[in-house]
Amino acid sequence: MPATQFPPSALLLPLAGLLGLILGSFATCAGHRLAQGGSVLSPARSYCPACGHTLSWRENIPLLGWLLQGGKCRFCQGKIPARYPLTELASSGFALAAMAVFGPTLHFLAAILFATLFLILSLIDLETYLLPDVLTLPGAAAALACSLLLPPLWTLGIGWQPALTGALLGGGGLWLVSVLYRRIRGVDGMGLGDAKLMLLVGALLGPAAVGVTLFAGACLALPAGLLAARSRGMQARLPFGPFLCAGAAGYLLAGPWLLHWWLGLPLP
Repeated sequence: MPATQFPPSALLLPLAGLLGLILGSFATCAGHRLAQGGSVLSPARSYCPACGHTLSWRENIPLLGWLLQGGKCRFCQGKIPARYPLTELASSGFALAAMAVFGPTLHFLAAILFATLFLILSLIDLETYLLPDVLTLPGAAAALACSLLLPPLWTLGIGWQPALTGALLGGGGLWLVSVLYRRIRGVDGMGLGDAKLMLLVGALLGPAAVGVTLFAGACLALPAGLLAARSRGMQARLPFGPFLCAGAAGYLLAGPWLLHWWLGLPLP
């Protein structure tokens, strides 16, 4: 095991998967409400996005509720978007992998909480083409605190010097690219929200993660961009945040492997 000498027990893995489903359900709710300008906690219970029907506890069971209803609201028969179960599955898969990598540690909790933040930011960006400062900037502060307070373990607890270097490289580098693109082309190419997201990523994972995350995000965005251009024209907009979040989540779990593979070095 790369991160811990004690692999998780057979009981901890399904519990981690269940926790991931719950956090994924929260992420879908929070992402949609914040994208619509609402509050995460009000109303307290989830509701159908089409008709506003308040969901019962059975309808609100992560993944299973969507499957039992056939992807439709029981009240109005409106379709419930597939992003809900897909986000829950992604969150559960990440939690399982994080438990396998970090074991039952504070690092596991930090990993799944930041992954949940990445999911929320991705969902908001997909709906609004914005990455709100109210999430990215406090997230960057929390990432810096995580790097300072957690002991080193795999990709987390990197210390203050790599965290500050990563934050400056990630946030400052993309800010500079955004400014230069606007001056040369006269239009926005990359939003400052992406720069603030990379500020967070750099503070959490260090300078090496900035390059790997940008490279992975570009590779993931390329086919999506080609599809968008084919269906909506060359001026089609594509949010970059979800692809950066996916790259950062991948580095959080397998950063040293990815970095060694990228540089052609022996795998750790």
